Amino acid sequence: MAAEASLQDFLEEATCSICLDYFEDPVLIPKCGHNFCRGCLSRSCGTSESEASCPQCRQTYAPSSVFPNRQLARVAEVARGCSHHPEEEGGSFCPKHREPLKLFCKDHETLICVVCDRSKEHKGHSVIPAEEAFQEYQMKVEDCLKPQKEQKEKTAAYKRDTEQRVQEMLDLIEKVKKNIVAEFRELQLWLEGQEKLLLTKMEETEKDIMARKEKGLAKHMEEVRSLDHLIQEIEEKLQQPASEFLQDIGSILKKFQAKETYENPVDLLVEPKWTIWDCSDVIPLLKSAMKKLRDTLERGPQLQEVNVTLNPDTADPHCLKISEDGKSITGLKGYKHSVLGFQMFSSG
Repeated sequence: MAAEASLQDFLEEATCSICLDYFEDPVLIPKCGHNFCRGCLSRSCGTSESEASCPQCRQTYAPSSVFPNRQLARVAEVARGCSHHPEEEGGSFCPKHREPLKLFCKDHETLICVVCDRSKEHKGHSVIPAEEAFQEYQMKVEDCLKPQKEQKEKTAAYKRDTEQRVQEMLDLIEKVKKNIVAEFRELQLWLEGQEKLLLTKMEETEKDIMARKEKGLAKHMEEVRSLDHLIQEIEEKLQQPASEFLQDIGSILKKFQAKETYENPVDLLVEPKWTIWDCSDVIPLLKSAMKKLRDTLERGPQLQEVNVTLNPDTADPHCLKISEDGKSITGLKGYKHSVLGFQMFSSG
């Protein structure tokens, strides 16, 4: 009973899930690891050349990526020869000679009758009893089944690993997107604050200039009015006749000469001018910083190569071998290799 159940499992492995018959020209979908007859898969997935869905798990794949599974084709051929146990069928007869199918031709890998065995078609062939063939080919099927299951597990593991890495990349993208938004928002708020600060300083400087103008020119205009009065008085004096002109000439000269010379005040706009220059100096600095930022973003981050020499003291001597120049390694399969370099990163 165990042998029969095992045989049934083998036969199911060689059966297409679409047509429920043994595989004909089986092909493998590498992305999910499922096998189908080439014709069944073509009819099931249509004529799309860019993308199709696996009929069993609905995983999408590129039709051009499928490839023939010759090992499974061999299993299917063997399964056809072993699918009918002679004792189970009891009444299985040769369709040509109507004799019981009690023999198995190993050359053609098919059940035959005693008449077929004597025919020219099977002359000189290796023919054994069907029961013996069942035992022999059952072992062959078992040998074929093991690598198929291993291949299936490898393909499934690859699928799981790919899906995990894709999800990790998607999670990383989402994190980076949030960081980009946060950093640009922070930069935007800081720039807006600096803009407001500089504009406020300019507005205050503008008010300061106007106040200095009012204060400085008020005293200046008072001096102008005083000079206008004095000039008018001198000009009137010059128009007097000699007798009147000379009467009090001494006191008038003293009065004119006693008038202090007015000197223009120190430049009232020196301090505001420095403030304007300080704010103006920010503009080229801002332009330079923006150009560097823009160039960096447009060009993208540049990876810098580093010439690293491997440190043999950090490698497992049982599974890793460091080259004499310290630039390459060789290792045993099945081991995870790791080795450090003499150089190290201090930042970045």
